[in-house]
Amino acid sequence: MAANRTSKSVATRQRFVDEALRLFKEQGYERTSMAQIAAAAGSSRANLYLYFNSKSQIIRARMAEIEAEVAELYAALDGMPRRTPEALREWLGTAREMWLRYATEFEAVNQAMAIDPDVLEEWLGLIRRVSSAHASRHLDDAPEDRRVEREVHMTTLMMSLERNFYFLYIRGHKEREEQILTSLARQWSRLFDD
Repeated sequence: MAANRTSKSVATRQRFVDEALRLFKEQGYERTSMAQIAAAAGSSRANLYLYFNSKSQIIRARMAEIEAEVAELYAALDGMPRRTPEALREWLGTAREMWLRYATEFEAVNQAMAIDPDVLEEWLGLIRRVSSAHASRHLDDAPEDRRVEREVHMTTLMMSLERNFYFLYIRGHKEREEQILTSLARQWSRLFDD
């Protein structure tokens, strides 16, 4: 009986997240209300508030769900036998697939970051966690200043990729897609020069 309640609770929570993301895509993050999310999920606001206190909490829940996949994308860099611009161009193809798969999520996160500081902090936290893990794997025995330099380098690359992919794959500005991807691949290869 308890397992049934738990699975029902998980399904209800997921329905709220899914409907919120759908509404954010259709109406925009700022114009979507908690009441609209509850109604779209076939529930009440009171029930929604049992799971989430705010729209930003819904976004952060979805971010937590996909964080492992985002981290794996960047961790895959460490397993690459070669990190040439050509090899990194292939890796960017994998990154592109992830951005297309989570286009709704990335668009909602971008909208939410503009008005909800806690969403921005969560996104920056993800970037910090990934870049810190990367620096630790490559420079674990190096002095702190070298590790910090590596983290900052990776952070700037991640932010550049995020902005470029946002405009390419979320906003649809693909005018120079191949040239942008080639340029990004060259930039990423420099991370591994040392």
